[in-house]
Amino acid sequence: MVEQRHMLEKKYARFFQEKPEYRQLVTYVPNKKLPVYNWFKYKEGFSRQLVFKILLDWKVSKDEIILDPFAGCGTTLLACKESGYRAVGLDILPVAVFVAKVKLQDWPDLTLLQNAIDSLLDKKYKPPTLSFPKVAIIDKAFSKKVQDEILFYKECITEFEKPVQDFLMLGLISILEQVSYTSKDGQFLRLVDRNIPPVKKTLKKQLSEMLDDLYQQQQVLFKGGKAKVEILQGDATLADLPKKYWGKIGAVITSPPYLNRYDYSRTYSLELCTLFVDQFSDLRNIRHSLLRSHIESREHSGKEISLPALDEILKNLKIKDLNNDRIPIMIKGYFEDMNLVIKQLVNYLRPGGLIALVVANARFEGELVPTDLILSELAEFHGLRTESIWITRYKGNSSQQMGRYGRIPVRESIVFWRKPD
Repeated sequence: MVEQRHMLEKKYARFFQEKPEYRQLVTYVPNKKLPVYNWFKYKEGFSRQLVFKILLDWKVSKDEIILDPFAGCGTTLLACKESGYRAVGLDILPVAVFVAKVKLQDWPDLTLLQNAIDSLLDKKYKPPTLSFPKVAIIDKAFSKKVQDEILFYKECITEFEKPVQDFLMLGLISILEQVSYTSKDGQFLRLVDRNIPPVKKTLKKQLSEMLDDLYQQQQVLFKGGKAKVEILQGDATLADLPKKYWGKIGAVITSPPYLNRYDYSRTYSLELCTLFVDQFSDLRNIRHSLLRSHIESREHSGKEISLPALDEILKNLKIKDLNNDRIPIMIKGYFEDMNLVIKQLVNYLRPGGLIALVVANARFEGELVPTDLILSELAEFHGLRTESIWITRYKGNSSQQMGRYGRIPVRESIVFWRKPD
């Protein structure tokens, strides 16, 4: 039974626009070669150029304040700083907030960084007094020698004053995957067999490239200027953004975690264990604080919503042989959380303000979840009106699902909503 979803498709058909030229812009790929933007590998992000084009195409005035409530590693904020827009970002993942803060830092004296890098790399190795938390992935990812070298440099870096300390620490966490037996692979860290480069040599290369970026970009990204940009740690489902922004945001440019089972606390567990957690329970707490787009999502009372299309999906999944019986819990939780996010965005948005949301639909055991349309229904419930749905690309389902249900592509879209004047 797909009656309710067919009705949604019919309702929103007039808003669809095919935009294949945005296909790559909704991915992180264009950022890979950009100075500063590429300091930390964050595949879940979108491109700097996407932010530029949305601001231009929708004629967003330089007087507006831009918000990204799922700021990730700061692409929206950095692009706004680069183009002279005041902006604020929010993210629940501590490693993302840390990376964004360092990227957004102004550096009036680069010789200070150069001297700090030279001093750090001149340090003579000695056994560290620090240790990693007792988390299984650490011993699988790093040899004992590499663990000790990482902790040695971490200990040395803490001797420097901030913000230099943060710059050096970003360099260190940015090389963790390179010196490990892991590769970031969607829902988890995949173990790989590789030759591990020396930690010192890898760190030196990373810090040198970061410093070179600053020398090249100093007149563009780090010129100061009047536009204030800030990143805060907080939960987009709650009113964690300061009240001074209520009714003041002119545009939201963001992309929430996709409904794809990816658990960021697992994907970035090496970085979290190196810098942000002291024990496994801390890592678990971060996992349960994230938007419920992953399979370990928990049910919460008091957040329930009822939408015909969502109810239809959950009912159909009940009679399916799922490879994980928590999939319906995840789907239900995802839309409950996004309902709260949209509610908060309406509070922060000024009358006439715009929301641009990059999302992707999903498919579980043949059941299509039209995320873009269900979210648009929630937006309408909270008083927003849909202005357009740009279809940027179509993604195929997994090989297992294609074998059972055929190749039925799902949309990746940018939905645009407006708060009425």
